[in-house]
Amino acid sequence: MKKAIALAALISASAFAVGASAQTMDTQMPAASTAGVTVVNVTNDPSSGSGSRLPESISNPSPDVIQNAQAELQSDPSLADALTMQSVELANVIAIETAANGGKIVYIR
Repeated sequence: MKKAIALAALISASAFAVGASAQTMDTQMPAASTAGVTVVNVTNDPSSGSGSRLPESISNPSPDVIQNAQAELQSDPSLADALTMQSVELANVIAIETAANGGKIVYIR
C-alpha cells in the first residue's frame, strides 16, 4: 500500500514538473508551427480549374509589396520557421496577408 501511494506521488510530481517546464518554455520561446500558415503558389493559376483568380496585387505584386513581405519575415521568426518547415524558400515569398482567423496566407513564386 505504501509503495502504491509513493508511486502515485512520484507520478503526480513528475507530471507537474513537466507541465511547469512546458509553460516556462512557451513563454520564453514559442515553438514554430505550420498551423495557421497557408502557402499559395501564384505561378499555379487557380482560374485554370474551378478556382477563383488571384487579385492583380498578388499575382503581379509591386516591389513595395514584396519588400513588405520580406520585412515581415525578418520581424517574425516563427513565421519564417513555419515556412522553412514547409520547404518554402524565403526569397520566393512575394506577399503575406493575415486571414480573418489570425492565420497567415503566404504567396510565393
